[in-house]
Order: sequence, then C-alpha cells, then structure tokens
Amino acid sequence: MKLSDIGERRAIDIMAGVYDTVTLDDCATIADGDNVLLVTSDMVNETSHFPRGASSRQMGWFTVAVNLSDLAGKGGRPLGVLLSLGLPGSLDADFLEDFAMGAHDCATAYDTSVIGGDTKEMHEVTLCGMALGRMRRDAYMSRTGAAPGDLVCVTGTLGRAGWALDCLRNGSDNAALRDLLHVEPRIDAGRALAATQAVHASMDISDGLAASLYQLSRVNGCGFTVDADRMPLSSHATLEHALYDGGDYELLFTVPPEAHEQVAGVLQAVGCPVSVVGEVIETRELLLRRDSGTETLEHRGYEHFIDRGKTL
Repeated sequence: MKLSDIGERRAIDIMAGVYDTVTLDDCATIADGDNVLLVTSDMVNETSHFPRGASSRQMGWFTVAVNLSDLAGKGGRPLGVLLSLGLPGSLDADFLEDFAMGAHDCATAYDTSVIGGDTKEMHEVTLCGMALGRMRRDAYMSRTGAAPGDLVCVTGTLGRAGWALDCLRNGSDNAALRDLLHVEPRIDAGRALAATQAVHASMDISDGLAASLYQLSRVNGCGFTVDADRMPLSSHATLEHALYDGGDYELLFTVPPEAHEQVAGVLQAVGCPVSVVGEVIETRELLLRRDSGTETLEHRGYEHFIDRGKTL
C-alpha cells in the first residue's frame, strides 16, 4: 500500500499511534504553569503550494502566515517563528533576500519575528516553518468539545483561495496570486475568542470547510448540519469553492447559542466578520441544507498524497 492510497490524514494516524499521541490538534502544547506553550509546524513546497509566477517574497509571507494560522485557531499569542529552507543549488541567490523580506513582513505584521532556522540543499524549493506561541491554559481552544446544539461559526468569507486558483489555471493575472498567497491569519480574532472562554471547539480552515468539519466530527463523535444559503462567500466564489477548496485559513468554531452574542461582539471589536453556518447534531452525519432539500455533505477537500499535483 502506498501513501497515495491512504492519504495524509491516515499517514498522520499511523505515526501518532507510534508516538502514543492521544489528541491531534492544530498545535502541540507544553504546560508552563498557568500557561501553555504552543508549538506548530507546517511545510510547503514549490509543487503543491506555489503556482507558476509566485514570487519568493510571496513564498516568505505564505510560509509564516500558514504557521501563525495554527496559533490563531487555538487563540495563542505568537512568540516567534523558525524557518527551515530546502533549496536547489541552481536557485538564484536573490531568492534568499526576497524570501526573507516576505517572511519578515508577515511576522512583523502579527507582532512577532523570525528567530532562526536552517538551510539545506534539496531538489525543489521546500519551506518548513515552526511557530511558537503562548496563552493561558484555561483559555486554550481545542478541536474537541463540540456539543449537540452548538452553533457552527466561521470568520471572514470562504472560497477566495479556490476562486483564485481557478483564475490562475485559466491564465489570470497577479491579483489572483495575491488572493491565493497573501494569507492573513486570524491572530486577533483567535485571541479575542479565547478570552471569552465560550468556544467549545476550534480549528483553522486550511483544506476546505467540508474536510474541516469531517475532522471535527471524528474527534468529537458528533455531526453537523450546514446551510448553503448562510455560507459567507467571497466575491465571485461559489459554494463549491467554499466547501471543498483549501487555502482560506479562516477560523471554524462552535459555541453554545447563548454565547453567540458575546462572541460576535468581541469579534466585531477586532474588525473580524463572523457568520453562523450551521449547528452541531448528535448523529455522526454531515448534512448540507439547500433550498431543494437536505443532502449528505461530501467528504472531500484537499489532501496531500491523494491530490498530488493540485496546487493550493
């Protein structure tokens, strides 16, 4: 059996079984008195993540941003970012300064910095980030905790990255590249949500809303119903883009109905839109409600090893 037969998530399960990891979340946690240290790592490469025409500066921003997004999903405050670069020897040396500028710009925008890393020779550009964060232990927003009756909420709008990728495949201009690669992690929104201590389950959306909901269903033993007409679509995006294309890096979380007004208020205060898109249900079904009726939400979205060659 090959990795292309099992996919990324099953591959993670295999390794987690060896490591005896009980809970798989966006970040690892290390206890630090009343606080927890958050540690996360995300690797991207030229083939899977960067369409032709992407600048090294865009690559730098993106590599830092996707790692910070994991901290945002837990409600953490960034402490620093490590970057390890695998680069071909034939690459123009100008790549390094432009990449570093993009990484620095992103880190600075979110009140942190690049604090170190490593550089090695590889056959294609492969970039690995590690982000460190800290927060109060009692405010940590885990993926587990969703309860039947909770409201399912998302920040911002969905589908922008999927629409941009379609545009790039059809020969669109650099505006689509920016829409795809200029990820803006929801650090302020995540910290505001964590401070309420009202969120039951939370994660960032990297592989599409449907895939994220299936991940939450698995660890929580519950199901979800989402409404097509409540989906906050980005300009020009379709429901297909929002549900099944990755790259939005918004926050997905559940809250009890009585906490919705409080949560909406704190997000408004940090300038972050939020939408209720569905509810948590007891049965382990994932349902999509449309005007024409209710159907099963398809279990698909971007997954490494299976979706090889599909750039995000």
